[in-house]
Amino acid sequence: MTLMRPVILYGSETWASRKIEEIRLDTFERKVLRRIYGPCLDTGTKEWRIRTNEEIYNLFQRLSISREVTKRRLMWAGHAWRKKDAMISTVIKEDPVGKRTLGRPRLRWEDCVKREVQEVDPRAN
Repeated sequence: MTLMRPVILYGSETWASRKIEEIRLDTFERKVLRRIYGPCLDTGTKEWRIRTNEEIYNLFQRLSISREVTKRRLMWAGHAWRKKDAMISTVIKEDPVGKRTLGRPRLRWEDCVKREVQEVDPRAN
């Protein structure tokens, strides 16, 4: 997992991820960890069984991969916002005008950051 995690998280600061994508990342991580740690012997029945999600996370003792993506995205957003001469702050502050296409608006990176800030601090606007 030490070698796979950086590969999976490459560029995650700029992803605009939906909830289903976060669920899929967590599922993939648990699948790999179950393969690494293997089954465990149940003391009561003396049979092998698959480890539960809680047991997997207790053994691994790291943030889940979706929480790691959130952490990295918020760190990068803070870095980009503090940087005065960067084009990113200009893009974030601007309010583009024009005709919007039909249908549901596409998920933007900015929307993900706002959602995560709201989760961290409900008082934030």
